[in-house]
Amino acid sequence: MRHPKYCYSIYSLPLQQYWTLSGTTSERSVIFLFDRKHKEVRTWTHCEIEGLCFIATITSMRTGQQNRAAVVECAYELRHYLLTAEDVVVRHVHMMCPPSISGRSAWALEELESIVAFTGVDVDQSAVLYRTSVASYKLGELDLRKRKRSRILFSASHLEQDLPKISDTLSEDTYPQMLAPLWVR
Repeated sequence: MRHPKYCYSIYSLPLQQYWTLSGTTSERSVIFLFDRKHKEVRTWTHCEIEGLCFIATITSMRTGQQNRAAVVECAYELRHYLLTAEDVVVRHVHMMCPPSISGRSAWALEELESIVAFTGVDVDQSAVLYRTSVASYKLGELDLRKRKRSRILFSASHLEQDLPKISDTLSEDTYPQMLAPLWVR
């Protein structure tokens, strides 16, 4: 399994907490990135995403904070995140589809229903089927009418039944910090 260079989490916070803007009470978005090289969380004001990705809305089990979302790069990383994330409840997962996958002229953000990976029994081919609330997308060369094995990587119904895990260690009260990092603490 590939591990991303950065783990993403998006978070909004009041602007006044960090600087004053005359006459406004708006919030700004902050993008948290885990820098594996320096082993620290960094903040950015923007990032770029290439290819499909998944956005999981998360709620902190310790504070009840609900204004974060984790951005995960692929189906296997999403499965890993859902199996290992501690101290958060994942409420929903959306798939962000680029035009090359959706066939549309613009990016689409669709609620994810399931991801199933298939491998051929008689052929050395595979495919992944993504089902969303809007459409289904198949990536890979395997003809799904042929004999195959399947493995469910994600299911919205399993997500609803999932029991969140709380970690044994209390996190430090430092900023910036991710609620459910994928790296070892």
